Amino acid sequence: MKLLFTRVCCLLGGLVGVSQLAQAQITYTPVAVTGYTADVIADGTGPVASRTTNTIDRGNATVKWCFANTTYVNPTGQSPVLALPASGLLPSAVTTTPGLTFQLAPATANNSLRIDGAGQGTLTLTTPRAATEVVVLATEGNGSTAAKTFVVTFTDGTSQTFSNQVVPDWFNGATPAYIVGSRVSYVDNSIDNATTNPRLYQVRLALAATNYSKLVLSVNASKASTDPVLNVMGITLGATCQGVPNGGVAVAVPNILCPGQQVALTPSGSTNAGGLTFQWQASTDGGTTFTNVVGATSPTYIGTPTVTTIYQVIITCNGQSGTSTPVTVTVQPTTTTLAYATPPATASFCRSGTQAVVAVSPAGGTFSAGAGLSINATTGTLNLGASTAGTYTVTYTPPTGACGGPATATVTVTAPVTPTLTYGTNGFCAGSGTAAPTTVTPTGGTFSGSAGLIINATTGAVNLAATPAGTYTVSYTSAGTCSATATAPVTVLAPQVVTLSYGGTDFCKAGTNPTAAVTPAGGTFGSTTGLAINTATGAIDLNTSVAGTYTVTYTSAGQCNGQATARLTVKGNAPPTYPNILTPNGDGLNDVLRLYIADVQNYSLQVFSRWGRRVYEGHSATEGWSAADSSAGTYYYLVEYTDCAGRAQSVRNWLEVVK
Repeated sequence: MKLLFTRVCCLLGGLVGVSQLAQAQITYTPVAVTGYTADVIADGTGPVASRTTNTIDRGNATVKWCFANTTYVNPTGQSPVLALPASGLLPSAVTTTPGLTFQLAPATANNSLRIDGAGQGTLTLTTPRAATEVVVLATEGNGSTAAKTFVVTFTDGTSQTFSNQVVPDWFNGATPAYIVGSRVSYVDNSIDNATTNPRLYQVRLALAATNYSKLVLSVNASKASTDPVLNVMGITLGATCQGVPNGGVAVAVPNILCPGQQVALTPSGSTNAGGLTFQWQASTDGGTTFTNVVGATSPTYIGTPTVTTIYQVIITCNGQSGTSTPVTVTVQPTTTTLAYATPPATASFCRSGTQAVVAVSPAGGTFSAGAGLSINATTGTLNLGASTAGTYTVTYTPPTGACGGPATATVTVTAPVTPTLTYGTNGFCAGSGTAAPTTVTPTGGTFSGSAGLIINATTGAVNLAATPAGTYTVSYTSAGTCSATATAPVTVLAPQVVTLSYGGTDFCKAGTNPTAAVTPAGGTFGSTTGLAINTATGAIDLNTSVAGTYTVTYTSAGQCNGQATARLTVKGNAPPTYPNILTPNGDGLNDVLRLYIADVQNYSLQVFSRWGRRVYEGHSATEGWSAADSSAGTYYYLVEYTDCAGRAQSVRNWLEVVK
């Protein structure tokens, strides 16, 4: 039994805790209303009758009273010791409604729904809102406490009636919400500092659960008796949150602003109940991360963003939270920007196609330009093909409310260029030198060639020494915005292969004239001095040529001509010469029998004494007999050889040796 009691006790304790938690979650909010019919609060300086329009009680001609606030001074210079606060904000003294306050209407205007006698009146909320209870601030004069009826009407047209509601008399009623502590006479301006009276009371009207989600529109008060005089002076709504709150949608007003301007942020369509807590969050990285805004814990947050920021609010009820749909607040730049090219590029375009804006901020403005430039006023896109060549100023006017003034950009539209390129001739000889273009317009562009062509990209000169023979295409791209390309063919010709031959290298003057064998035909011949040669055919006249060695040069005809050479010797065929006396005394004159014979073969020299004995035999035409071992006297010699014409020759003769 003890264990059972313990469990029951703990459960009851838990329920009590839950009940206390639920009660603690009630939030009270004074609401602004319209429909007050009388000013019953004296303020400022002067007679009470001039500072009000009616009294709390009905009284009589000599006794009737009003409230006063702390600003009131009667004609004798007196003020109440205790009075209503000038702000009109009244905290409730009822302990069962912690945090409950009421907001009186200003003392300078009607501030009471005053019902004198049987009748009714309605107070309408300036801004309807949901609640779990409606708390009415009221009091009565003239002593009666007849039952009253209150009807709460919702924006959907439904209502909830509260009958038999008691509002105590303003003097000595139980459980006052607020003790004013004084009253002032409407008749003689006297002040009654009653200290513990008069009093204001609160009437709690608990709404049905089915009405929690509805918006309270108005509160009607009515009574059927003549007495007392009912004064309804304030409405406060109480609400208790339940379940997971709906975060709704964050709304920003305005959502586009300039640096330093304020934005009001509120959730729309969110759970509207008491006990809710709010935490606004901000993101400056496009919504990737959100951080709490310090101090932003009210339903409405007034922010001053310096950069474009995304906001959301987390609404929490009893540890359960709902997050609103974020809203973006765009902070516009203080300057307006416009660009048609990304630096370092310049906004220079060829007169063809279209060109869109590269950068513009803020968006939503209009574009304009001078005559000749075709431009879309909404997008800023340039119709280059429909524009006239020239330089223009484009003006971008930002939308109304933008932080900066107009921005401008300079745009140049250039007429198309038609480049030209020629190389004069279509054939260049490979091997050496360069081939430069003969016509290039306009200057300043770049050259390129098909594969294998070695070309200077700046001058267009073709390197003939490094380029293989073949046909190529040279491309020339003009400089500037409206660049275009021209092409020209270039043919690099291989040099001619030239050959020259005479069928031999040695020729005798008495022999047959040699003829030239050449490839290709049609060229010209030449030689060193002394050779009789036909320059057209290359034929050599040996008979008229001077014996010697020559170089014949053959130069072919045509564009890529070449040369070939042949080295040949013309040999003489004169008879040998010899002395008829030999004096070998070493004086260098007739010391040796040497026969001066040129261009011979199979040479033989034999010397005989007069008795027929051979005293010398030699086979070199450059050597001879010195008679060193022979005595003076007469000798005979025989010379045999083959001359340059291939003929066998022999000479017999004698000479005298003198010693």
